[in-house]
Amino acid sequence: MNHRKSFTRMSASVALLGMALCVPAATLAQNTTPPPPDSQAMAGQQSSPGGQPMMRRHHPPSPKRQLRHLSKMLNLTADQQKQMLPILQDQRKQMESIRGNSALAPQQRRQQMRAAMMDTHQKMEAIMTDSQKQQFEQDMQQRRQRMGRGMMGQQGMGGAGTPPPPPNGQNPPPLPPQQ
Repeated sequence: MNHRKSFTRMSASVALLGMALCVPAATLAQNTTPPPPDSQAMAGQQSSPGGQPMMRRHHPPSPKRQLRHLSKMLNLTADQQKQMLPILQDQRKQMESIRGNSALAPQQRRQQMRAAMMDTHQKMEAIMTDSQKQQFEQDMQQRRQRMGRGMMGQQGMGGAGTPPPPPNGQNPPPLPPQQ
């Protein structure tokens, strides 16, 4: 019987010791203090009043600003600038209309925006000289490459692009099932 009492006391002591060790561990696990923000992860983000990061909203440049950029990049003549401004203004109206159309699914919106951009580029290229067209295409290619890197292999505005090959010839991870 004496062994039984000592066993009970020992079991109670072990249980008490276990609780004494588990309670502080559980308290530490529930620490709600967020870690300090990583400067790289926060780059390009702002904080909301609650401290949550939010993405900056991108506003497209005005047609006049686009024209200034194109004029500088392509050395456009005054006549070319006069012809291009209405094209850029029309594109801006089309884009605003597409963005404002809540009946469009995201994929439809991307397709229509891409079509509007391609139409604008064709109209602008009709005004450009051959050397300006070549410079414009080089700039567009560089932009596509930068966008591709920024999206880390995700599909861009076209939707049907293929992601870049995996590094070192490895097989890519399987895609999650779509719902």
